[in-house]
Amino acid sequence: MKLKTVKKFFFFYVLLTATSLSFDIDLQDIDQSSFKHFTTYANSKYKEKKIKKYINYFSNTKKGRSFYREAYPRQGMFETIIKKVFDEYDIPEDLKYVAMIESGFNSNAESSAGAIGLWQFMPSTGKIFGLRIDEWIDERKDIQKSTLAAAQYFNSLKRKFGTWELVLAGYNSGDLTVERAIKQYKSKDYWHLSQYTFPKQTREFVPQILAVIIISKNLNEYGFDDLKLNNSIDIEEVVVPPRTRLNHIARLVNLDRELLSRLNPSILKRITPPDGDYVINVPKGYKEKIYAKFKINVDNKNLYRYKIREGDTLSGIALKFSNSIDEIYTLNNLTSSRIYAGDFILVYKRTNRYKKIE
Repeated sequence: MKLKTVKKFFFFYVLLTATSLSFDIDLQDIDQSSFKHFTTYANSKYKEKKIKKYINYFSNTKKGRSFYREAYPRQGMFETIIKKVFDEYDIPEDLKYVAMIESGFNSNAESSAGAIGLWQFMPSTGKIFGLRIDEWIDERKDIQKSTLAAAQYFNSLKRKFGTWELVLAGYNSGDLTVERAIKQYKSKDYWHLSQYTFPKQTREFVPQILAVIIISKNLNEYGFDDLKLNNSIDIEEVVVPPRTRLNHIARLVNLDRELLSRLNPSILKRITPPDGDYVINVPKGYKEKIYAKFKINVDNKNLYRYKIREGDTLSGIALKFSNSIDEIYTLNNLTSSRIYAGDFILVYKRTNRYKKIE
């Protein structure tokens, strides 16, 4: 995915003086835990130099430090959703920091090139991975749906290239760029390739991500011991009729309008699209209230036996049938997100009928 950087949050070219750094880094902070799949390369000095450059930038320069202090706490709002999706796709949790470098953990971020959302999808790539993008809806801004698309993209790149460094390079510059580099230089060592090829933005993108991973695992060491994650909001999904205004929903159940808008940034006109029911996010505890106000028979949900296909995931099935993941877990007495092609799983196939709203 060729992505331009967001002006406020991402830095095309960071010019640092060639002074020796006054701290050492432990690359094991990357290689262990959820990022254990990162490979150790023979060219470790080059790798260490590049990562040190950005550790210094984010922890010791005014602009870099300001960016880190502003962006890091925002992940708290998305942490639970990202972890759930990444666990399902067996993706290292540390890859969430791609969103920090791409958008500063800002679901409304937009680049000059037209990349939008937490994961900075371009329209063409977003649509490839099932995101709706039109005059009514831009699901690149939807946290769960865009994270699901990012996870699918990461896995697609991992199958192609084999290492997470090359996945990140492909995510930033496009898979064709990485394929050409591998073919030309006959290597799958990202750190070797980055000395001879890749756009400058891509050469800097990977070490930036690794730098913020290291800093985030050692906040005290880098002077960020006072940073706390923003509180997350537990959400529920509600199916509402076409052309339903968010402000009207908020008024019906005495819900803060701005909070409802923040939970649904993908609804561009603050009204659900006219072509069918749409799933919105509401704070936990409001689902039944909204259904009651809309006079929806919440029991009018037909059980359906769905045959699992190759490549299906629980989150993908949940989105397809407008179920919550928790509903599917409960219906099927699941204790794990592991599912297998050919098995059957129960889902709700909703056939809601709406009466006139009071």
